[in-house]
Amino acid sequence: MEKQHIRLYIKTRWLLGLTATQIHDKLTTAYGQGVVSYCTVTRWIQRFSNEQESFEDNPRSGRPITAITQQNIDAVKDLVNDDPHISIDYIAAILDISHGSVDAILKQHLGLRKITSKWVPHKLTQEQRQRRIDICIENLQKLESGIWRLCDIVTGDETWIYHRKIKSKEQSKAWVTKDESPPTQKRPLSTTNGIKLHHDNARPHMNNIVFNYLQEEKVKIMAHPPYSPDLAPSDFWLFNCLKRNLDTYPDATSLAT
Repeated sequence: MEKQHIRLYIKTRWLLGLTATQIHDKLTTAYGQGVVSYCTVTRWIQRFSNEQESFEDNPRSGRPITAITQQNIDAVKDLVNDDPHISIDYIAAILDISHGSVDAILKQHLGLRKITSKWVPHKLTQEQRQRRIDICIENLQKLESGIWRLCDIVTGDETWIYHRKIKSKEQSKAWVTKDESPPTQKRPLSTTNGIKLHHDNARPHMNNIVFNYLQEEKVKIMAHPPYSPDLAPSDFWLFNCLKRNLDTYPDATSLAT
C-alpha cells in the first residue's frame, strides 16, 4: 500500500476522533502485520496536530546512513535461525532499525521469503528437493508396511498469534503452546516408548540437550527435510485454524470466557 494512502487514512481517522492505537489496529486488521508501525502512526498524528498538511517525508540533510551492515545482516540471520516465525516488526524493535531495512536484509541479502508464517529460502537446492522426496517416501513406506502407526506420531511447533480485534497489542498475543500451567508433578502417562516425534529443524529442536533427553526417553525423531514448513501439520493446518477461530471473538472479554 502506498505511504501517502496510509497517511491520508491516518489523518482522516484522526480527524474523526480515533486514537493512534485504534488507527493502527484497523490498518493491521485490513492489511496485515507490518503494514505500518504504531510509532509511525503516532508520529504522523503529531505532525497533523501541528497543522502540517503535507503527506511527504520531511527533507533530510546530509548523506543517509544505512542500517544494512554486515553486523545487522548477521544479527537478523541469527534471529531467524532461532525463530523462523519471527516478524519483521519484532526484528526491527530488537535491532533498533527500520522495518524497510529488515525487509531488505531478509529478502535481498539473506534470500528469504515467508511461507506459512516462516522465513525460508527462495529456492531449494536440487539436493534439498531430493531430500524432501526421500524423507516423504521413507515415512510413507514405514506407515504402509505397519512398522509405524499413525496414532504413535506426535507433531508440534510454536508460533505467535495476534487477536486483531483487541485494542492493546500486548493483549492480542497468544502463545499457542503455553495454554495451560505447567504441571506440579509428572503426569501418569503410560510410557514414551513407541512415540515418533515430528518437528522441524529449528535450532531449539536440534539442541544437544533436547536430543539427549529424547534419546533417554526413547522417543524416536522422524526425519524432516530442511525449509519445508508445508510438510509440518502445525504450520500448514493447525495455526491457520487457530487464527481463523480467534477472529470469531469480538473482544478480549469474549476471548477470556
